[in-house]
Amino acid sequence: MNADNLSNEITATHQMIKKSLAQTVELYGGNRSLGQIYSTLYIHGGPMTLDDLKNQTGMSKGSMSLGVRRLLDDKLIERVYRREERKDLYQTRGDFFQVFSAFFTKLWGTDVAINVETHQKAQVQYEAVLSAPMSKADYEEALRMLKKTKEALTYYTFLHALVEDFHSGEFIQYLTEKYNLDQ
Repeated sequence: MNADNLSNEITATHQMIKKSLAQTVELYGGNRSLGQIYSTLYIHGGPMTLDDLKNQTGMSKGSMSLGVRRLLDDKLIERVYRREERKDLYQTRGDFFQVFSAFFTKLWGTDVAINVETHQKAQVQYEAVLSAPMSKADYEEALRMLKKTKEALTYYTFLHALVEDFHSGEFIQYLTEKYNLDQ
């Protein structure tokens, strides 16, 4: 292959990866714009300004700004600083292990925060109801839901522990050692 063909092959391979990463971002709840921004930063391999991203993706600066803010909130990208650069710079975070961990622990942590308190209150209410006289049908329904509530709390205890292990890096370390994966 000549130099032009090699360059075209590299560009085509970059586009293949960008498309795949953009689809993955969509799979996890992001939109196409978020996928374009993330994959562009990933392929670029270093910090980019909003203007750089706008030029690479063809998106408006407003859409770019909203997308970057969402990716920052989801901890998929990070802001970096260079002394000589006055504009904000952005780049993808570390490796896929870090991205996976940050993204899912945010979701799982939110799930835990929302549901633990609700299920704890429900447990207290079901237990209180069960101590009062009632029909057999109501008793069985309250007992059934108390059992489901306790099961949910067990699950959320597990999920909280999983989030803590991801935050500490222990779980990723365990899996990379177990499956002989190099990070």
